[in-house]
Amino acid sequence: MPRIFGHDLLAFIAAGIAFYATGFVIYALLFSELWMNLAGYAPEDLAGYEWKMILSPVMPLAIVLGLAFLFQAAGRSGLTGHLKAGAAAWLFFMVPVMMYGYVYGVNYPLGMWIMDSAHLLIATLAASAVLAWRKPSAAA
Repeated sequence: MPRIFGHDLLAFIAAGIAFYATGFVIYALLFSELWMNLAGYAPEDLAGYEWKMILSPVMPLAIVLGLAFLFQAAGRSGLTGHLKAGAAAWLFFMVPVMMYGYVYGVNYPLGMWIMDSAHLLIATLAASAVLAWRKPSAAA
């Protein structure tokens, strides 16, 4: 099976799906009304933006690719190593990048920043755990 930065292709695809699915559960199933309120959207405001959903797999796969690279470069293996490095990537890269939107964004409320940050933490940890699956240990 092909490998991506030392990670099994099947695990890579599954990690991308886990990342994407986390966002779907949070934004579409559990907290859609909260998200719409925080964003200041009404359902009719979103008409015409459906085409952007075509781009939606790009973000999770790019993040998972970056995580796979990070894990390989840092020599991380196993579930604990992946989760620690994934949490560090979230804390030191994703959170500060999102802070730019909150600090400099005109209409980016604190609640939205918290919701988006929580989504990225949960999704990153899920993807990190999935990437640990089917990865040979460093001793192998």
